[in-house]
Formats: sequence, C-alpha cells, structure tokens
Amino acid sequence: MLLVSSAGGNTPIERLIDDTLFEAHLVVTDFYDPSQPLPEHRLVINGIGDVEVSRPALLAAQRLLAETSAPVVNPPQAVLATSRTENAQRLGSIPGLVVPLTRSFRYAELEAPDGAQKVLQSGFQSPFLLRAPGFHMGEFFVKVDAAEQLGAALRGLPAAGRDGAELLAIEYLDARGADGCFRKYRVMMVDGELYPLHLAVSPQWKIHYFSSNMAQRPDHRQEEARFLANMAGVLGPGPMESLRRLQKMLGLDYGGVDFGLNPKGEILLFEANATMVVQHPDEGQIWAYGRSAVERIHAAIHKMFRRRAEVSNDRRWASAR
Repeated sequence: MLLVSSAGGNTPIERLIDDTLFEAHLVVTDFYDPSQPLPEHRLVINGIGDVEVSRPALLAAQRLLAETSAPVVNPPQAVLATSRTENAQRLGSIPGLVVPLTRSFRYAELEAPDGAQKVLQSGFQSPFLLRAPGFHMGEFFVKVDAAEQLGAALRGLPAAGRDGAELLAIEYLDARGADGCFRKYRVMMVDGELYPLHLAVSPQWKIHYFSSNMAQRPDHRQEEARFLANMAGVLGPGPMESLRRLQKMLGLDYGGVDFGLNPKGEILLFEANATMVVQHPDEGQIWAYGRSAVERIHAAIHKMFRRRAEVSNDRRWASAR
C-alpha cells in the first residue's frame, strides 16, 4: 500500500517497487474515505516526503495507519518532524554537526520598513538566505548579502506568498574549500545504513549537481569517485559518527542528507529529509564511476521492502481492523 498526497510533495519511491514481486495499491491519503476498509496489504510505504507541502496529507496518513498492523516504511510522524525549522531545533545537539539557525517569517513582516531589523534581531548576520517553503532545485532560494538588499530579494520571490504565507530565513554556512569552491555531499539513509550518493563541486554557493561544473572538471569527478568508493576514509571518523547520530535522530527508513564540511571537519547541514531522489548518472563513460553507488542504494531499498513485507509472511495480510 503506497501512500501519496494530492498536493504534491511525494518522493517518487514507487519507481523502486518491484512489480514482479509486489502488487501496489495507491492510497491518496487526503482524499481517502476513512470509513472504507484499506486495501489488503503486507507492507505500507509512505511516499509523502515534503512536510512543507503536504502536512495535511501526512496527518491524514497517520489517521489511516491507526487501522493497520502492517510494517510501515517512513512512518508519517517521522516525516512530519523533518521541516527545516524543526530540524534546526532538534539536530543542534549532535556533536560535530553545525545546524543553521532557521526562522519562519510572514511576508508582511519582512516587507515592513523594519523587516531587515527583525531578521537581524532574531540572531541572523549578513549574509543570510531566504527560501520559499515547498520549492526545490534552487527555485525561490536567494542569498541576501546585506540587510538593505532584503527588499530587492523579496521582489524576486513568488508574489503568491504575499497572501499571508511564510518565508524561511536560514543562516548562511560557508562550505568553501581551500580552492575557493563549494562542496555539497549527499548521503542516503536506507534501513539504518548510510550510502554515499554524490559530491557536487561548484564555484557557486547554491550547489546542485545538474548546475555544477562536474562535467568540465575531471579533477572534481576524481574527488567524487574517491568519496563514493571510501566515504568513511574521505569524511573521517568524526563526521561519520555525526551522520550516524543524525540518522538515528531522524528515524527515517528512507531519506537523505545534504551537507558540506568546514575547516574543522565539522558537518555543515544543508537539509535532511525524505524528499531526495536516487537517480542514475547521465549516460557516458565519464559518469561510469557513479553507477555502482546508485545500484547499491537501489539494492538496499529493494531488500528493505522485501524484508519488511516478509515480517507479515506468517500472519494474515493486514487490513482494516
């Protein structure tokens, strides 16, 4: 039984469900009639990943799951706790993990004449970041280099937000290395284990793999290949322990974390949630080194689904009580 939201914010994890093994029933939680029995199932996979978009659907999923005893991958209560503001509050206690100050502001607050002052009084320093919740791939995510630039930054963000929606102010964490380039590591968390997925290196602070210059830099690809082949050796014991503690605190069966490293070897947390997708590298020999890392993660997900479903093997299929 695959749970999804009608409002979006779904992680396309259904692509990794083996249809030669599983028959999948799609349940749109925010439209499902709770008076109706759930489809027969041995396993529940919660595909709703973005709490900033789909909180009502996650709450509806919680109510539906009160009617089943089947194993659940990514329980909704774990996903509900992964908003950027909540992560900023609860993950800061992990040694070796630098968590950015994150605050939510209404548009009207920031557009007011004292908007910049309110941000600074909340503990921020320039530069800081502004992000419209629910958007990804760098859309509506800007750096404000000085307080007097706040008005111009707001004009570049979605006008629809001015109806009372909120913006996130996020502390800017400088992830530049000695060469002046920024680095973003992505590690996936699957069934209690950590798997390296990629390393993006870019001269720009807003790093995404698709917009980085990895294709033009063989040295950066070699650096990424070393990370994929020996994550623990590249990161070191301190960061690895921080990642293990992070995984345990998040409580996700499937999720990911994006981060950088500072000169002290501490992890600079960018985000950690259930929304991250594990895609195969582009075609071409220059990306061949990354395929085995993706295959390992896909295999771990398949194994997790099968193992969790087999928990129900000696009892009747779970259904509505």
